[in-house]
Amino acid sequence: MNGARAFSTLKRTALLAIGLSLPLVAKAQTVDSSKVNDLLKETKTHAVLAEDDAQTLDAYTRSKLSWQSHATRVHEMKEHANDLIRDFNQLSSMRGDASPWQQEAIDRINPLLQEMAAHLTATINHLNDNQSRTHLPQYQQYVHANRELMVKTARLVSEFADYSEAKTVANELEKKLELPTVAREGDE
Repeated sequence: MNGARAFSTLKRTALLAIGLSLPLVAKAQTVDSSKVNDLLKETKTHAVLAEDDAQTLDAYTRSKLSWQSHATRVHEMKEHANDLIRDFNQLSSMRGDASPWQQEAIDRINPLLQEMAAHLTATINHLNDNQSRTHLPQYQQYVHANRELMVKTARLVSEFADYSEAKTVANELEKKLELPTVAREGDE
């Protein structure tokens, strides 16, 4: 019976130790990745550049610029979109090290980027096949849709990058003021 009692005590002690360590494990999993935060800032830069290109190209559709001017701007937009996609691919590869909100950011940005890339490709193909028809409604619709997707993408990426920055500042102030750590909304 002594062996059974010792085993029962050992089992309770092990369960208590596991129970006490769970909050530490859970807290460790919610710490933001500074690498993800830094890359979100860089991604924001590329998203804003791609959005600016899309806005400019949309303005071109209301002018009498040559198709070469359109092609030049589409090429610049494609380069910035490629930079944005490269950044996102890096973010995706770091997803396992990201905090829950950072993983959510990656998951929410992904479908927008896929749609943006597909539509940009369709716009490029349309321009290549219809170089002298940049004044026609079909091309203008492609360009306008690109602008809308770029605006949505840039807005979402910017909001997550801004959240990251604000959260970092708040955490630094919390440490500086030696405030007790409390679970905030978004910290799981």
